[in-house]
Amino acid sequence: MFAKLTTKIALKKAGIPSNALSFPDTKSSSSSKDKDLSNAALSPIANPFANLSVPKSWQSWATPAPPPIEVAPAPVVGKKAPGNVKLRLPPTDGRPAVVVFSRHAGCPFAEKTFIELRRLANKYPRLRFIAVSHSSKQATDRWVSQMGGAWSVQIVIDEERELYALWGLGVSTTYHLLNPWTQVARTKLGKEEGLWGREVDPTGNRWQVGGCWATDELGLVRWGAANNTADDIPNLVGACKSLGAV
Repeated sequence: MFAKLTTKIALKKAGIPSNALSFPDTKSSSSSKDKDLSNAALSPIANPFANLSVPKSWQSWATPAPPPIEVAPAPVVGKKAPGNVKLRLPPTDGRPAVVVFSRHAGCPFAEKTFIELRRLANKYPRLRFIAVSHSSKQATDRWVSQMGGAWSVQIVIDEERELYALWGLGVSTTYHLLNPWTQVARTKLGKEEGLWGREVDPTGNRWQVGGCWATDELGLVRWGAANNTADDIPNLVGACKSLGAV
């Protein structure tokens, strides 16, 4: 006690403040820092993806909802073609028909198929050419417009995919869509013909299987099948020949 008092008197005579030799309270400071760190650790962590916007076209990769009816077996040659109020075969004008079920609006393989379908519709006016799309009417109209219009092709919208199910067209496998040969075919189609595909509207779905059939004046199937893979482009000239077109 006397030592502390003597030290203070000496410091005062020398003009030095008495607290010059005092040390900071590291204990209280450390306790405050630990408390701040503890509070930071307990505070909720902000989600870095909270405001991340996903492109609408990515929604087309989601697993689609099932159609309203069970997927039927695919039509076979010689049997009556299935149909509903959206599409009845034979058409009211009695013409034979070539019916294409597109994978989805925006697909490069569907685009190549549609362009060929449109060309043949002009070449063979005695046949009816029909393209079925499960994308919305707005998305399908936009896609068709980007390709130069429908010309003589009849467009049927089947958003619920009920027609697809009637014709045996369901959801594809991963191999059907993403096998390496399909990816090579996609690159080749883009490089050689400039068909790289277009933006896919979220109302369409990439997992949908496409197909093509030809039906006669009685509505009987004369040719056709479901697509084996996503890059499977139907032989539409062969479809026309099965209906007597030369």
